[in-house]
Amino acid sequence: MSFSGFVDARILGGVAALALLLGVMALMAPGPLIAVRAVDPDTGRVVLNDPQEVNAAGTNQKFAPGSFDASQYVAGIWSSKIQPWASQHAVELDTLLAALASDRERAEKQYGVVSGGGSYNFIVQGTAQVAAVDTSTPVGTLELHEPEGANHKLSLYAGPLVFGTALRDAFPFLKLNDFTNQMQYASVAKALNKQALKQAYDGLQVDQLKGRTIHFIGAFAESPDGAFDIVPIDIEAGS
Repeated sequence: MSFSGFVDARILGGVAALALLLGVMALMAPGPLIAVRAVDPDTGRVVLNDPQEVNAAGTNQKFAPGSFDASQYVAGIWSSKIQPWASQHAVELDTLLAALASDRERAEKQYGVVSGGGSYNFIVQGTAQVAAVDTSTPVGTLELHEPEGANHKLSLYAGPLVFGTALRDAFPFLKLNDFTNQMQYASVAKALNKQALKQAYDGLQVDQLKGRTIHFIGAFAESPDGAFDIVPIDIEAGS
């Protein structure tokens, strides 16, 4: 046998031995070699889990782009997280107004939740009379009588459209890093706004609220002009 033929034979022999070793290792494995994806308990859809980013409660799961449904996600956390948090952490509107007037920076840190853009978002509750109802555009509003001595324009969104992400950003447990991408995060804001209006105005006729006194819980973001455009979560209408 020539030298080159001997070398080729040794190479082929080495390849065959490696293939045999890999085959034996595969047979010795405790189970089939398959990839397993977790299933989100709220939606039943496949999620992507990074063990280093999933906390003990499993709330930092990242959702596969093709399986995420914002409406289902919001429906799954609305009664268990959104409503209880809002009820427990809503500050009285009069208290917030006084605090902002006295020491804005301190009031922001005490009552607000800072968003990624650096602005603060607040969850408030209060009682006020509806001064006007405007449903001439898709961004309908209820204008409220300002508290005596206040220097803010107060209104509640009536929809069906809502501008901004104040409601989403007012909850510290809803963060961009909890989702796979910005599109999912934005879709959660829209779904929250839609669910909030549906809940708040359930059983109410918006165009018949002028002059009535209402109690509300809702969220708003800081505005350069000082306006409080509140996304209502709950509204109780009196006489």
